[in-house]
Order: sequence, then structure tokens, then C-alpha cells
Amino acid sequence: MGTLFSSLDIGRAGLNTAQIQLDVVGHNIASSNKIGFSRQRANVATRIPLERTYGFLGRGPFVSGVERLRNEFLDISYRDQVSSLGNADIQTAFYSRIEDLFQEPGENGFSENLNVFFDSLNDFANNVEDIPTRVATITEAQSLATSLREYASDLEELRTSANEDVRGIVPEINAISQQIADLNYAIKNLEASGNEANDLRDDRDVLLDDLSRLVDIAYRERDDGQIDVLLGGEELVNGNRIHLLETTPDASINPDRPDFLRVQFAATGEEVQIFDGELAGAIQQRDGILQDLVERNDTLAAALIEELNALHSQGNGLENIAIPLSSSNAVTDPTLALDSAGLPFTVNDGSVDLVLYDASNNVVETVTIPVTAAATSLNDIATAINGSANATASVTDGILTITPNAGNSFTFTNDTAGALPALGLNGLFTGTNARDIRVSGHLLDNAALLSSGSSLNVLETGDNTLALELAALRNRP
Repeated sequence: MGTLFSSLDIGRAGLNTAQIQLDVVGHNIASSNKIGFSRQRANVATRIPLERTYGFLGRGPFVSGVERLRNEFLDISYRDQVSSLGNADIQTAFYSRIEDLFQEPGENGFSENLNVFFDSLNDFANNVEDIPTRVATITEAQSLATSLREYASDLEELRTSANEDVRGIVPEINAISQQIADLNYAIKNLEASGNEANDLRDDRDVLLDDLSRLVDIAYRERDDGQIDVLLGGEELVNGNRIHLLETTPDASINPDRPDFLRVQFAATGEEVQIFDGELAGAIQQRDGILQDLVERNDTLAAALIEELNALHSQGNGLENIAIPLSSSNAVTDPTLALDSAGLPFTVNDGSVDLVLYDASNNVVETVTIPVTAAATSLNDIATAINGSANATASVTDGILTITPNAGNSFTFTNDTAGALPALGLNGLFTGTNARDIRVSGHLLDNAALLSSGSSLNVLETGDNTLALELAALRNRP
């Protein structure tokens, strides 16, 4: 039978158990605002009973442990999704900046700039002899070119910003990984002595959440309570050790931007496979979305340059060209065939006529320059022009310069080879893409040279046939 002391012992056990339960409840309430805190519960069991002749005599309760109430399945699901959320958040921020850049639709957007430019070409076609109208058209062409260059510059700045995000996120990953490794060590030591590391595990779970937002990870828990974290199938955290990441410039990402960074393991130099998270979002913007916008902007600029120049180069304005005129697109080697000399636009088989005038604006000579794309070189074109008695040509650093004799002037016509826009001769614009598009210098110096007609008679200053063709490009696919 029991004794008075055994009854008191059972009462003491009950009071101790209740006190611990109250302490756990108080800890839960006091810690409820702590980020990542998991509610805890005191697990109550009964002490080993005393065996008596009449049976087993209970000895009261005791607290067998304090358990974290946390759903591991929800943790895994959350970390899977938070990587996508981090990716989406950083991409949303960049898309917002892209919208601010293009301002479409709106009166300050690029489409409006393009409309204003073609409206100016319509005005020009209706009044080709008016110098102020010509100046206004050239001014709008400058504005259009400036817009394209600004878009190109701003897009590159956004890519630089994304690249800096990559640079900044990697140290965050290293710092969080180190904290996880430190907690691994602390948890292992604490639980090895039979204690519960509930609060430390909460802190580690918060770090796992933060790390999952930055980059997609997998992890596994060891029997001793430590976790290993995997990134792209490779160990990022191994117990209480980490494998540091680093960024290094890699010109293979984009030859035009050797400053772009790739992410690799510092110890091995092996590139990290990154599929989600903020780091993936920054890389996807830099190398995907923004790169595509840069290319589309360049494609639009190149189309404007080629199509407008193909027409403008074969027309004439109120005056013929009486100054030395240089091509704006250099060849890589003046002895190479034009189709393999690095020109930005396609050259076909055909010919182009150089029409030369005397001081009275009478046609005195037409030099027909045959062009075979796979055989004719820039030197060959210069040689053909040097056969003229009224002009000379020279090639310096891949640039062709045509100089009329004193008192002579010239224009071009019948370019069936596309040589003029490819070389950049007498174009409305110079350049090959959105980054370098500009209005031709000889037009800025003399608006009378803006091509408006197709007649070879300089006295027909009211001829607007070419100006109409330029304006009609607005509706060409």
C-alpha cells in the first residue's frame, strides 16, 4: 500500500508537470510575435508504476519532452513556392521599370515618336522646296534616332542593374548558408545531450525560408539533427561546413558585355545550376527578357536605317552633292567580296549608277558600277569610280570616300544591288542598330541635300516622288 510520502510525491509530480505546462504556455504567448516561432507543447507521460501484490500503483505524471508543433509538409511546400515568388517579385520589379521606359501606350511612347516622324515626312512630301520644312523633317529624324539610342542605353542600364542584383544576392546566400551551418553545429551539440533544440530549429527554418526565396534549394536532415542543403544538385551546406559561392565575369554570356557575372562554386569554379528564386529572376531578366528587348530595338532601328536609306540614297534634293562623301559602314577588308566583308546589310548582284554633273547642273557622265556580291570588293568599286573624269574615290580604313572634281557634283540612282544602304552612302541615317543610329552629317550641314525627288534634272526642285515613297514606308510591314 502507499504511504503519506508517496501521496505527497504524486502531488509534487502533478504540480511540477503543471508548472512546466504553464511555462511552455507562457513561452508560446511571449514568443508569438517572433518571426518563425513554432508553438510548443509539453508532452505528459506517467512515471513507471510501483508493483504491489494487488497490482501496479501509479506514481503520477511527468513531462517527457517539449515538442515543436510544426508541419514539415507545409514547410516543404512553402519553400517550393517561395522560390517562384522570389523569382516573380524581382521580375515584376524589372517589368515595371521596362513599362516606365517605353511608356506605352502613351503620348510620350516610341510609337508616338515614330508617328511624328512619319507625319513630318508627309509634310515634307507636300512642300519639298521649303527649307524650314526640310529642317523640321531632319529634326524629327534626329529625335527618332535619339529615342532609339536612349532606349538602347536605358535597356543596357537595366541589364547592368540585373547584373548588380546577381552580384549582391550571392553574398546573401553565403551569409545565410554560414548561419545555417552554425545552427547545425549548435543543434547537434544540444540534442546530443538529450535536450530539445526547438528554438534553434525555428531559427534555422527561418533561414531556410529566406534562402529558398533567393535560390531554389533541396535539403535533407541527418540523424543527428543537422541538415544538408543542396543547390543545383551540389552541396551548399554540409553539416557545419559550407561551399562558398562567388561571381566572376564571363564574356561567353554576352560578348558585348564582358562585365556580366556568372555564379560558381568558389572552391571548384564549377558553374552553379540555378532554376528559380530571386537569383534566377535577375539572371533571366539580364540574359533573357532584356536581351530580347535589346535585340528587338536593334532590329527595328536596323529596319528603319536600311529601308529609309535604300530610298534616300538614290534620290536628290534641291542640290546635288558637291562635297566629299564617305560611307558610314566600314568593311573589314577592302579586298574581300562585299558579301563577306562584314557589312550590316545584304548586298545582291546588280549595279549602281553614279551620275556626275558640271557646274551648270548638267549631266556630264554616268558611271555604272557592276556589283557581284560574291566577287566585287570595295577596292573594285573605288577603281570603277576612279575611271571617271569627273570624280575620284579612295579607301581608308575600310571607308569609301567619293570626291567630285572642282565644279562637279554627283548623285546616285538605279541601285539594284543594295550597295548604297549596305555601305552607308548618302543615307538619311548612319549606323546599323539602335545604339549608333544618327542622322547623316551632310544632311545636318545642309538641309537642301535631303532627298526628295527621283528626277536627274536638278532644276526640277518640286519633284516629290521620293519623298512620297519615304512617307509610304509607314505602312510597309
